[in-house]
Amino acid sequence: MLIDSTPIQFQTLDAWRDFVAQTFVPLEIQVQGTAPFSHKAANDRIGSLLITELYTSSTTVTRTSALVARADHALYKASLQLTGCSEIIQNNKRAVLTPGQWAMYDTTQPYTVNVSDDSHFLVLQITPDLLSAWQPYLQVALARSFGMGDGCGKLVMQMLLAALAQRDHLSPTAADGAANAILNLIGAQLSENLAKDPELEPVAVRQVELLKIQHYINQHLHRFDLNVNTLCQVFKCSRRYLYNLFAVQDLAPADYIQRQRLERSCQLLADPSYTRPISEIAYQHGFKDAAAFSHAFRRRYGVAPTAWRQQQLQRIN
Repeated sequence: MLIDSTPIQFQTLDAWRDFVAQTFVPLEIQVQGTAPFSHKAANDRIGSLLITELYTSSTTVTRTSALVARADHALYKASLQLTGCSEIIQNNKRAVLTPGQWAMYDTTQPYTVNVSDDSHFLVLQITPDLLSAWQPYLQVALARSFGMGDGCGKLVMQMLLAALAQRDHLSPTAADGAANAILNLIGAQLSENLAKDPELEPVAVRQVELLKIQHYINQHLHRFDLNVNTLCQVFKCSRRYLYNLFAVQDLAPADYIQRQRLERSCQLLADPSYTRPISEIAYQHGFKDAAAFSHAFRRRYGVAPTAWRQQQLQRIN
């Protein structure tokens, strides 16, 4: 087992059906073929990702319209095939997974999954908010196979296996970071494979481009050279295109960068456990010195950073 916990063995269909309903969502389940019924499963969590490892005999599971209607939450599932074969059918599309391939499906819509004998696979459960940056791609991506042999797909698998192997040695912060990295790689693979898909609306493409750029900005607020020119180089676009993307939010790129730097700084200043000096917060968020940070902070919030920090601490006390 890749998951380092004692697996649960299932010898009856009823026990397996109960496990599936509790772990995933309620499904109709049919055993196929003549091989003895033998299923094995283990669960683990890495940050925001719930991961289930499955060994199964030949089975068909169906998420019917009636079951969907009774659902109380939305969930995406990503199935990563390790051995055997699976077939995922949703929205009149069909993905056949052989070892080294993965596919995604949506539990808020009907689907069918056919699994062959001696199948071994991982299932990631992902709430929609975790993939919000890639939302325009998701409906196009459902029931489509993606490879794990190279590029982003290979990195997804390598990072997932490494995180599972080191799970007991990861702090909560490190586990969250690993989960975010895996999700970002999944999103990157979707965007790389589907950016030119004819089903994808041009407006959706621009929306995803904006979200990708904003995500990059939020991950690089510490860089002194984070500016329009840098973004154009990284994303290989013109200044005009970049400004047009941000225009839908009535912001210039530089204004967005400054806003994010200051809002992130505010979070640290309001944290009573974070006692580092103002100058360090300034450097951490891309300001050249404390004076430049204080000037920008005062202009936005009408008060100096030191005074703002004291106000927040007084409110807590």
